[in-house]
Amino acid sequence: MPLDNPNDAPFGDLQILVDTRDRICGPEAWVQGRYTDGDRRCLVAALSLSCGSPTFDAPNRTELRLARLLAKQLPPDAPWWTRFRLITARQRLMSFNDHRRTTHDEVLALVDRSIWHLTDRIPRYA
Repeated sequence: MPLDNPNDAPFGDLQILVDTRDRICGPEAWVQGRYTDGDRRCLVAALSLSCGSPTFDAPNRTELRLARLLAKQLPPDAPWWTRFRLITARQRLMSFNDHRRTTHDEVLALVDRSIWHLTDRIPRYA
């Protein structure tokens, strides 16, 4: 039906994470130190757009849930404050994205680990 998904928004957590990855897949599509810069986006901006959150200051429940999932996949050698659980998941992701030693490949690896985590939990039929 044409009105089932009028904005072509992704369905399901897995598709949202794949869409998030697609939004920052090339180094020219990713930015550090800012939410957006023209067509370039940080990890949290890509996630927010993929989840359909209205604004940066108003993340929806889907974005908050997936931010927690991504934050759980942060690498053990990430800066200590990105693993400090009293800080919100979105803030930890922003800190990881913006850290001067974080590379584009590490951000993509974080999203890939989260995608793998979801696919590993999807039931498979023989």
